[in-house]
Amino acid sequence: MLKPNCEAKEFEKYGFKRCKGTAKESECYYLCVARGCKMLFVSNCCFCVNDWKDDDPRIHKNPNCKYRDHRDSLDIIYDLIKADMLVKVN
Repeated sequence: MLKPNCEAKEFEKYGFKRCKGTAKESECYYLCVARGCKMLFVSNCCFCVNDWKDDDPRIHKNPNCKYRDHRDSLDIIYDLIKADMLVKVN
């Protein structure tokens, strides 16, 4: 299991957008990945990978997604681990 090693707001540098419809104190961010249809979700205490569903209330009407990006969710997670933004939980 992975967890953030920094504040969730730091993930904005990697293209994550604040979830809509959540309280500002919750600090929830998402990134939709077109290749594989996954949504990466991060808060100050957890990180998870969900299937990307169009009716997810956290995602904006025009989701944050770069269709020309050839990376899949595992490539992005690997980059976040190398940047020391995600760490393994025992």
